[in-house]
Amino acid sequence: MDGRQVATFAVRRLDVLSHGRAEALATEAQTSVQPILVVFERSSPKARALLRERGLSYAADDGELFVFAPPIYVERPARRRAIEPSPQPAAPFATRASRVPRWLLLHADERPSFRDLAHELELSEAMVSRTVRALADDGLVAVDSDPADARRRLARLRDPAALLDAYERAVVGRRPRRVTWDVGAREAPAAIASLREAAEQLKRPYAISGVAGAAFVRRVVEPSDVTILLVRDDSDLWAEELMAAPARPGPGRITAQLAPDPFVLSLATRRDDVWVADPVQLYLDCRLAGERAIEAAEAIRAEMDW
Repeated sequence: MDGRQVATFAVRRLDVLSHGRAEALATEAQTSVQPILVVFERSSPKARALLRERGLSYAADDGELFVFAPPIYVERPARRRAIEPSPQPAAPFATRASRVPRWLLLHADERPSFRDLAHELELSEAMVSRTVRALADDGLVAVDSDPADARRRLARLRDPAALLDAYERAVVGRRPRRVTWDVGAREAPAAIASLREAAEQLKRPYAISGVAGAAFVRRVVEPSDVTILLVRDDSDLWAEELMAAPARPGPGRITAQLAPDPFVLSLATRRDDVWVADPVQLYLDCRLAGERAIEAAEAIRAEMDW
């Protein structure tokens, strides 16, 4: 460091670092003359957490770096996968119009008519028609004639994965308004319990999203905090009921995020006495959060077969 501090490591190179292998390296480090530096391509989150807990230095292929050799300490997070903004017009993914691709992703096997979509999504049939045709022009949706009535047009999802990727590219530049609260909890389950009690009193729409919400669908990453979606102007009501104090993100904290469209909250599902955001919203919020949330996003994608 600056030509003054030097540390020499015994390097252990691995393709995949499992939790068991991390345990073995931690045991080896106890008798090693030199500090150990573990270099690997892939690993489980638990394996990395164990190395950090035991003070073992490591360098991952995704760019994450943890060097602990007192007085030298270096920490660098993993590189986020770059998401390029879509070069296409965002009209099919504009706030209200995006209800159409969202609904199609959530009902991938269905072939609704334009009129049925308009009724389900509380949109005009003209807006649905424009949105579906824009998606069809990009090869993401097919428009078929109803065999029973040639005048009726049916929307059919061609490729769920391609539509989801297009959705993600279109919203990557949108950063919702957020505020983080300390509600006296020190871990996510306690924060969710406080949220459940507040919701019973307020009777206001909300949905848990992010890693905490994804854990209700498929638990692959333990959430440390909680993200909730709220409608505009409800933030003060929730803060008062939760006896919340403004805070920085951390374990047990609740981050309130403005729902991109109030209609999104109507798509939430009830799980363990709390409302959880729809899988599209869970995926997008986890993807945009990056780092450890990426694993939760991929689990949602696998669960939905996108």
